[in-house]
Amino acid sequence: MFSNKEFLKFIEDSRRKALDIVVASVIQTQGSTYAKAGNMLLVNSIGEFIGVLGSPFLHNKILEASKDIFNSKESYIFESIPQDESSGHGHSKYFLQPFFLSENYGVVGLAKENIGKTLVRSTKDNSYKILDEKCDTKLENDEFYQTIESPYNLLIFGSGAHVKSLISMANLMAWKTTVIDLKIKEYVNEADELIELEKVEDILTMDLSSYNASVILSHSPKTDDIYLKALLNSNAEYIGMMGNKKNMKRKIEQFKLENDKRFFAPVGFDIGGNTHQAIALSICSQIEAKKNGKI
Repeated sequence: MFSNKEFLKFIEDSRRKALDIVVASVIQTQGSTYAKAGNMLLVNSIGEFIGVLGSPFLHNKILEASKDIFNSKESYIFESIPQDESSGHGHSKYFLQPFFLSENYGVVGLAKENIGKTLVRSTKDNSYKILDEKCDTKLENDEFYQTIESPYNLLIFGSGAHVKSLISMANLMAWKTTVIDLKIKEYVNEADELIELEKVEDILTMDLSSYNASVILSHSPKTDDIYLKALLNSNAEYIGMMGNKKNMKRKIEQFKLENDKRFFAPVGFDIGGNTHQAIALSICSQIEAKKNGKI
């Protein structure tokens, strides 16, 4: 929940427009389905939406159902069951629940203040509880369990033109993007946050605990080592560095990173492309694989 930064932006935009919201959640699946339990689509009371849960037919059904929910103020559950069992499509169950601006969006507003905990919503009477521990996403005894997560947070060192495509790709993944550099250049204005250092050593005293992943793209041997030292002392699960294989091998030996499963250098999967877009894709693919425990 909220792992997609666009959802948070949508909620705040709807708040500014004084609109109510319906949250459509996939709460249970069986077989092969486009969306999995925990995936969401948000609709506001003028029909704007964010998210994709499946086919055009399903999407339109959710939008139409949302109109009724804004009027009735009642939640709604439905199942999507393929008419042809041989189609290869599975079954999905959806829970559509209204949240009203007059109530500060109810538990949705409250959830934003409880990142890292688990929201449990009743599908019967709209009651809820918040558990301190993280739980697997599941539907159990008419209660839907969903961990309250913040957007995945990517820290990028460097602000040259080559960084622009990486920011665009990360934004497409709905990750939060932060750029750090000694002198911020105009190429990186699409990032969510820009941090300009007065001197490179300042990074050693900065709190980097909120960042899940980081990529060093500064192309400066004088600064790269300091950035890497700061990251190795952080809890980032992914640390990538751009450079040729020979230099990266030397870097691994210098910092004794032979067994460090967080460090990826040269950064990115080898997908055969050499354009700045292909490089951005290779980096984000590798980060996503690490994020999902595939590497």
